Amino acid sequence: MKLIVLLALFFVISPNALAERYDIRGEIDQIRYHEATNTLAPAWKKHTWFTLIPDPNQPKPNCYVHGGGYTVTIPDGNNTAMSLVLAAKMAKQKVTVTVDDSIVFPSNLYCKLQYVTIL
Repeated sequence: MKLIVLLALFFVISPNALAERYDIRGEIDQIRYHEATNTLAPAWKKHTWFTLIPDPNQPKPNCYVHGGGYTVTIPDGNNTAMSLVLAAKMAKQKVTVTVDDSIVFPSNLYCKLQYVTIL
């Protein structure tokens, strides 16, 4: 019985138990790449982030807000995601971005991209 109670508490208290998937439709706004040898933001070396301006009535994840949109990060080496984001931006095409706001990268509140769908 004690084991069941402990397991139940673990799942309630665990950060993963509070994680939620968000599918957010909108437009890609600002895109920023941090050069590998930059000294201004060492934690961001070689990583990219973009701002997703959500359409009205979209879910509200716990992601850093910058310039009126959610900041979504792409780790170094994910060239496929980078290509899709750039293509959508250049074509002014809406996207659906999926994030799990419990997965932050490279620092607090920056949601890491899970999926991107060009609409």
